[in-house]
Parts: sequence; structure tokens; C-alpha cells
Amino acid sequence: MALSIDFIKDRALKTIAAAQQLAPIWTWQEKTIAELQGALTAIIGDRDAKPPVIGQEEIESQAEQVMLARGAWDTALDRLHRQTVQGLGMARTRFRNDPAKLAQLTGLSAESNSRTETLAEALAWESAWASVDPAWSPMPGNTLEAFKTLRKQCNEDLQQAHANARTVWRGKAAALAQMGRDLEDLSEAWYADATRAFPVGTPEGDTLRSTIPTTY
Repeated sequence: MALSIDFIKDRALKTIAAAQQLAPIWTWQEKTIAELQGALTAIIGDRDAKPPVIGQEEIESQAEQVMLARGAWDTALDRLHRQTVQGLGMARTRFRNDPAKLAQLTGLSAESNSRTETLAEALAWESAWASVDPAWSPMPGNTLEAFKTLRKQCNEDLQQAHANARTVWRGKAAALAQMGRDLEDLSEAWYADATRAFPVGTPEGDTLRSTIPTTY
């Protein structure tokens, strides 16, 4: 099971605190206390530093918010769905006495429950519309060309923007996870050396074992 980033941060904080207490009598050869703190700060950030350090946690969170902020796409998709409902419904009324045209509307739906269904229903209606009467429009502004432009925007530009934001977020999340693993590796290595330097029964060794978490 992957360790929680909160556990990793907590262990690192306690490791650094223990390293500071031991500094007068023992220092780790692999990394300085400042380097251990730097690895932690790279994750959690430090607004008081000069210049301030933006931690990877915040970077990942901001990327996630951009990815989740699908307002423009959702607004356009909602409009596309409403125009599909409007156009298909009014077309069935308009062509109710034309069996050939009405047959082309049979099987079409405008009851989507997802973005994928909204796009699929809009494309099916657009194709049927172009076949039965491309010059007809159910309402001013809801023309075939305007509908086609809106569908393509939803299906291409806005969807791609969301996909790009998701890709960025996944990259930031992966970087955060790797930084967490690297920090935990340092904490584990420091603890291994420290407990060898201070065995059970020594005041330092007993304090280390009682204050630094080693299991999640």
C-alpha cells in the first residue's frame, strides 16, 4: 500500500526534529539537516521564505482545480443539449406528415446523462437535420451551421482544453508522488543509520524509537 503523503510529511518533520536534537553529538553523512528540510519544503512550500517557495502540493492542487473547472465546456455542452432537445422535438412536429423525413428522425434521442452522450446525440441530430432540411431552423439562432459550429467547439476545442488540463494535473500529481517517495526514502535511511548509532537502551535510541513513526 502506498504511504499517505500526510504520513510521509509527518515522519519527515519528526525526523528533522530528531536530527536537530542529535546534531551536537551525531550528524548523518548522507544529507545535512538543511537538505532534509529542503526536500520537505519542496513538497509543503514556505511562504515566509525569501523568495517564497511554492510547494508541489499547492502546484498539484492548483492544476487539479484548473482541470476540474470545466465551466466553459459544461456551459457549452448544456447549450448544445438544449438545442438538440429543441431541434429534434420541433422537427418531429414539423415533419410529422412527411413519412420519409420522419423516418430519418426515428431512433434519435435527446435524453443524455453524460458529456459523451450529449455529443453523440448532437452529432446524430446534426446528421439527420442536414438530410431532412438543412435550411430549416427550429428557432432564430438555432440554425444548422450555428449548431454544427457549437458541436465542433464542444467536441474539439473545449474537450481538448479539458484533456490538456487533465494531462498537466496528472503530471503534477505524479511529480508530487515521486517527491513523497524520495522524501520517505531519506527518512527511512536516516532512521536506519540513527538507530544503529544509538541502539535500544540508550536515551537517544529510545527517544528515536518512540517519537518517529515507522508504520502507516
